[in-house]
Amino acid sequence: MGAQQDLEKQMDTMLVKKAPFQIPENGKKAIVQYLPIISLIFGILSLLAAVTLWNTAHRLDDAVNTINAISRAYGGNTISYGLFYYLALSAIVIQGVLMLMAYKPLSQKLKRGWDLLLISSVISFIYGVLYLLTDSGSFGNFIGTIIGTIIGLYILAQIRSHYKTSVIAKAEK
Repeated sequence: MGAQQDLEKQMDTMLVKKAPFQIPENGKKAIVQYLPIISLIFGILSLLAAVTLWNTAHRLDDAVNTINAISRAYGGNTISYGLFYYLALSAIVIQGVLMLMAYKPLSQKLKRGWDLLLISSVISFIYGVLYLLTDSGSFGNFIGTIIGTIIGLYILAQIRSHYKTSVIAKAEK
């Protein structure tokens, strides 16, 4: 059994079978109906956020270089964006692309779209960890990431049964 199947099994156990609250069937159907549009919107917003962060970092480069030159002249420390900044930025891009890729399969109620959102949720959590390791990250942001990830995984687990593995399986249903 692969890592994704293990995660799905754990999600089903903890977030569906043992969950104290089940999303009503009408609520699940509404989520499934609007999830492709939500995925498309958040995919676009993620990519726009990545572009904004990239542009901001490059605009700040001149200021950071000036500050570093002054700091070095007086024997002080220098600052940089660091590896974790760029890893976090990469995670946002990957997450946005996955959400955009999920649009069509989600529209067709295919599990492949659901899988892409699951991977995107895991990457969102990884982004939260990476962001925590940057100079800008805070523990409060990380707690928000944990809560957001749990809510996202809960919703995904609750609607999993509405997605089929292929178009043929969907047509047979």
